Amino acid sequence: MPKRDFYEILGVSPQATPGEIKRGYRRIALAAHPDAGLEFDSEHFREAHEAYQILNDPESRRSYDTRLGNRRRSVAEPLRVRQPVSIVDDFLRLRPSIGEVLDHLRQNFFGYRPKSGGPYQRLRVEAILEQDEARFGCRLPFNVPCYVKCGQCAGVGGPWEICPFCCGRGMVQSARQIVLEIPPNAQHGERYEIDLSDVGITNLLLEVSVLIP
Repeated sequence: MPKRDFYEILGVSPQATPGEIKRGYRRIALAAHPDAGLEFDSEHFREAHEAYQILNDPESRRSYDTRLGNRRRSVAEPLRVRQPVSIVDDFLRLRPSIGEVLDHLRQNFFGYRPKSGGPYQRLRVEAILEQDEARFGCRLPFNVPCYVKCGQCAGVGGPWEICPFCCGRGMVQSARQIVLEIPPNAQHGERYEIDLSDVGITNLLLEVSVLIP
């Protein structure tokens, strides 16, 4: 394994095209030419030649990227961010039912029944990851439904007549986003638990199961 990253040696990014890789190598080769008038750095030229041989061949480059992918991504690249998963709209992968979920949510904001003092009700969803997301890790956002103060009536529900926007409740349905960080080398079937108290929900625990096709 090289002491330095091949992309760094050639002065290109890990997403560089074949043309950019070739130009990076040529810059170093031309600088090493006697006519350039610069002091010849044999070690740098040897590294550049080795890097070019590997990165210029598609199969060798894929193998190299696989070997060094975890280190390079964890140090130099942010975790990939997925499109948010909407809890309410994710009917097929949601347990318990959507009706039960909304009922539990309303308890937190309207107090229809006392909040549960016992174990959390688990809100189970499935997250299907691509192979690269499982290997290198990713950020998985969830849009969690909640209620916020009605902006039309300032949360009072009236006062002279029922507010048509919140139906007199003083609050309207909205959503808050929470993010689950999936670490590198995630395994099929792993489960993660997320406390929802930061978004005002104290009787639900989000349980995410990882599926890797």
